[in-house]
Amino acid sequence: MMKTAILTTTIILVASPTLAETVAELHEKELNAIDSNNDGFLSKDEFNAFSDYAFQAMDEDKNGTLGLDEAKPFLDIKRFQNVDRNNDSFISRSEYDQQMGDDFLAADQNGNGQLD
Repeated sequence: MMKTAILTTTIILVASPTLAETVAELHEKELNAIDSNNDGFLSKDEFNAFSDYAFQAMDEDKNGTLGLDEAKPFLDIKRFQNVDRNNDSFISRSEYDQQMGDDFLAADQNGNGQLD
């Protein structure tokens, strides 16, 4: 159940071109799964912990990269190619972290280091 909620959240966050619009769309139980201190906000640390868990859950073969087959349930080909910044047909952990960091910054519209 927890894995399903986390992966659903991953789809919303990573697949969306505008994270700020989609944070509000998350179900309360999914937000609660990420909001570890239950303050109603997602801090950068909570977001990073979620990102780490999501990457590990998607990396089925545990090789540290996401191939197209692993990412296909979560990303369409265009989004996969955008995250695969070096165009080697794999999303490395570095590329994934960079994208998630960019998404967090884009969603943190008031620059307070948390998503509300």
